Amino acid sequence: MAHPGEIRSGAKSGQWIGPAGLLGLAVLLQVALAGCGAGRAPLKTGYLPSDANTVVLTARSQLGTPYRNRGVSPQTGFDCSGFTHWVYWQHGVTLPRQSFDQYRTGEAVDKGELRSGDLVFFDIDKKGASHVGIYSGGGSFLHSSSSGGRVREDGLEEAYWQDHYLGARRVLP
Repeated sequence: MAHPGEIRSGAKSGQWIGPAGLLGLAVLLQVALAGCGAGRAPLKTGYLPSDANTVVLTARSQLGTPYRNRGVSPQTGFDCSGFTHWVYWQHGVTLPRQSFDQYRTGEAVDKGELRSGDLVFFDIDKKGASHVGIYSGGGSFLHSSSSGGRVREDGLEEAYWQDHYLGARRVLP
């Protein structure tokens, strides 16, 4: 007998698919239908009803998580692009893993037009987009900083970040 709101995963297994499993089915359907559209490839691998505020809340939930070079999870720590990659993944958005590649994703945004959830980029080493964070509104952004050793929230108008600001990209609708 089926549980309310659940779909049976198979007659032989007798297992049930809960809300997370239903999301997986939605992702598979989205991927299958993606070939029918024209234009550039979508950023989303699946649809999760998220808005910028929930992305920022997810990012803030990681405040204090340790910095770790090449880190990609709360359990092991994050580097800057591992942090943004993980946060957006929680909301069904697939970003490239490296900040340089993330900088080529989505739509360019002028600094004066930033919205919560936009990616903000910095040129720390004079080689391009070498640091990334998530704009959280009110002139602040969330990021995993090697200098601070953790995920933290800083102001874009702080002299260091102003001097290294490169640009922003919008990856949410």
